[in-house]
Formats: sequence, structure tokens, C-alpha cells
Amino acid sequence: MHTLLVLLPMLLGVDAGTATSLDRPAAYGEARRAFARALESGALDEARDALGRRRAAAPGRLDVDYDLACVEARAGNVDRAFAVLGPVASSGLAVDPAADADLKPLRVDPRWAPLLSRFAAARAPISPKGPAIEVPAEVGLVEDLAEDARTGAVFVSSVRTGEVWRRTNGKWQAWARPGPPGTGAFAVAVDPVRGVLHVTVAAVPQTEGFRKSDEGRTALVTYRLADAKELARRDPPGDGRHLLGDMVIAPDGTVLVSDALAGTVYRLRSGSDALEALAPAHTFASPQTPALAPDGKTLFVPDWTLGLFALPIAGGAPEPVPGPPDLISGGIDGLLAVPGGLVAAQNGIVEPRLVRLWLSPDRRRVTRWAVLAQGPALGDPTHVVARPGGVLVVAESGWGRFTGEGTLKPDAPPARLHLLRLDLH
Repeated sequence: MHTLLVLLPMLLGVDAGTATSLDRPAAYGEARRAFARALESGALDEARDALGRRRAAAPGRLDVDYDLACVEARAGNVDRAFAVLGPVASSGLAVDPAADADLKPLRVDPRWAPLLSRFAAARAPISPKGPAIEVPAEVGLVEDLAEDARTGAVFVSSVRTGEVWRRTNGKWQAWARPGPPGTGAFAVAVDPVRGVLHVTVAAVPQTEGFRKSDEGRTALVTYRLADAKELARRDPPGDGRHLLGDMVIAPDGTVLVSDALAGTVYRLRSGSDALEALAPAHTFASPQTPALAPDGKTLFVPDWTLGLFALPIAGGAPEPVPGPPDLISGGIDGLLAVPGGLVAAQNGIVEPRLVRLWLSPDRRRVTRWAVLAQGPALGDPTHVVARPGGVLVVAESGWGRFTGEGTLKPDAPPARLHLLRLDLH
């Protein structure tokens, strides 16, 4: 949901005076504003200091280093600028340094052309290898997907229409409408053991019939798979605005769901009727799809704005999950635990891509990473789920066809929504 994600800082309205918990979101926002002010006034030392605070708050953002290189280039520190840009060049960051006036002092250096080549290579398309599953254009905007391992049925959520669609025997049909008119369907997850499907709903501008007065209202809805009967509907705890956007189901049936507006993750224990927060509100800036470690003790939470974190299920503060110098862990929308690590769908900060992350034995750092698919052939990815031998990905979601205000872009092409089945090697 990257089109919506770029609006979250404005929707949250969090500043240094209102942030709670670890203050990462507030610290990041304050540092961004301080950097902009310092750059405008030419106070380069103050700009460097602000970038240091940004990096501390958002360890998954290599665009901080890119901004530092621009500052160093402005200051005439050419060698320092090239040194900082080294890891950034192979990260896949969605920037064009050749068009950046701040980097003009580097253009006459013999190191410039090879650096541009590295940036281009990191953004080069990598075609996905796997069959596509077309999704009806009427779905409008696909956010999430789930597959029932028992029957092979595939479910997708439509932010545009507010419906959940199901594919069986090669045919799609609308299966349920979990929210009132003007409410989009977001996360979907199948619990085959208990025979239920969980879906989250929220009102956003991209939904048909959206009403501004409904913004910030959200719910977790549970259906019986056998007959699409609604079994339960749960609201998040606490006042303020909420958006239950993504979730994962533990083997015991516990539902773990992120709240993109409240900046936390909730747990719904199997057999319980109430969502409980695993972290204080605004611990995260924009938490996305959580992934549960095999031991069930750690929840990996990708914060689209700040990077990848490990949250102890038993309680405690989330810790950043560091990686190689050229890894960007910000911009992750969908996340999936796989043997040896994680698979992530990234968008916005980087070229749209599907990335595999290998974790250390203690699962506290990324040891290496590789791009599985990237660029126009992949589409506009949002989420990824497991399938035998590989993954199923929301490739062309349709988010890119809409503005942040929810209107269809004038130059938007016809919807060509599809999923991809990819093998993992």
C-alpha cells in the first residue's frame, strides 16, 4: 500500500512533543525537518548532525547516506562523497544521481562514470520466472492475498471495491464484503486448521464511496471458510485513528496484525475476543506485514519508513535488524518467513522488487541479500505468501494507478492486475 504509505506521516501528525515509546518516528520526523532547514540555509554542519539523527532513528534507510553525499559534495569534500556513495550505488535506491545538482562537483571526476554504471545496474530489470495468475479488472486494487493449502483456493482483498475475491477451479468471484460501503479490504490470511479466513478493513481515499468522516476506523473480521459466514468482528483498542493493514497467523491460531496509523502491532490470542498491543502506540512509524520466526519468540516487523525490526513476542523493545552496508530494509510492504530467512516485497524507496534476505543463526542480522525480481515486469508488488517450493506474489496490485487523494491518474493505463508464482532456489 505504498501510495497510502507516503501519506502516513501527515495522517499521523506525530512530532517530537507527542511521540511515545522509543520515539523513533518522532525523532526521524524532527531530523528530516531539521535537515531541510539546515540545507536551505547552507548550514552544512547542522545538516550533517541532522542526518546522523535520521540514521539513528531509521537504520534501514540508505537514502540518508545519499543525502550525506550531497552535503559533502556541496562542501567540496569529493573523496568523502564518493566514499559515502559506494554502498548506496549497489542498493537499488530509486534515485538518479546524474540529475542531482548537488552532485555536480563529482561529474568531472573519473570515478563518476563507473559510479553511475553501478547505480544503473542495481536498478536494472530482473524478470520474474514464474506463471502469472490474472485477476479481474473489476477488483480494481489488490492489496493482499492468501491461499488455502487444503483446497488450493486463492483469496485477494480489494481496497477499491471493499470485497474479498476467491479463485477456485480457475475462476474468480466476489466472496465476501467485510466492511460497510466506502471501506476497503486490506489484509487477508487463511487459518486452514480452524477453517477460517481473517480480513482487515479500513476506509481510505482509494476506496469507492470513501467518506472522510470514516477515516481512521478499522476492524478485524473473521469468516468461516466453508460458507463465508461472518463469525466475529473486532476493533483495535485505544482512542485515535487506526488502520489494521497487515497480519500473519501463528501455528496456534494467534493473529498478529499491524496498525499503520497507531504505529504498533496487536495480538489476538486463539480463543480470545480482544486485540492486545505488543508495543506502545507509535513505537513504529508505518509497520507493515509482520513475519513470525520459526521459534515463535520473535516477530519481524518491517517499518516502511524506518527499516526492519525484531520484536520479542514475550515483551520488550524492538531491535533493528542490521545487514550489509548496501541493504535497504525500508520500503518493505510484504514480508514472509522462509527457511533461512525472509522474502520481502519492496516498493517506493527502491525500484519495485522482490528480495530474499538470509539471516544469521540467531536471526538478529541479515547476512546477505539478493533480488529475485525487479522492475516493470514484476509490476507494483505489495505482498507475498508461501506455496510449496516457492511463493505467490501480488505483482501488479494497481496502487500506482491512483493518486494519494484516491482519484484515478489521468494517464493511468487499463488495470492489468495479476499474481505471480515464483520458485525459490
